[in-house]
Amino acid sequence: MNPRTVVIEEAGPCDAVELVRLINRAYRVEDFFKAADRTTLDEVRTLLERETFLIARAADGSIHGCVRVSAAPPGGHLGMLAVDPGAQGRGLGRRLVAAAESWARAAGCSWMSLEVASPRSELPGYYAQFGYAVAGTKPWPQQALHELKAPAHFIVMSKTLGETPREEHHG
Repeated sequence: MNPRTVVIEEAGPCDAVELVRLINRAYRVEDFFKAADRTTLDEVRTLLERETFLIARAADGSIHGCVRVSAAPPGGHLGMLAVDPGAQGRGLGRRLVAAAESWARAAGCSWMSLEVASPRSELPGYYAQFGYAVAGTKPWPQQALHELKAPAHFIVMSKTLGETPREEHHG
């Protein structure tokens, strides 16, 4: 799979099962602090009704990456960034973040936020390369505390959305 040949498009309800598989496969790296899958089919179906998943679809129809986006102008939010482990390290995550930001701009948003799980110490640096800065913290949801093997909270990051960079137009 060449990341430059995938098409970034909005997911439909028929993509829900493959999205769950992809997200849970990509989030296996959280098994050291979480005792549950990242998502469920019910959750993804519910999210698809009120938010948008942008997906990286290959020519054969398979999905190699996704990001969940929502807009409540002036702010947008991205989450569940997931790239299939076999496709990581090739710029697909970067393309998905850029697509999410472009989507939020088109929806009237002037800033974007996201949350990362505190035990994932590599993620603030990953998102910093896209211009995100730590804006605060948020507690782990009370109803999901039972999933944790170790203490965790969310690190909230945000950035101002400027003009669409030239490289975002190719995907």
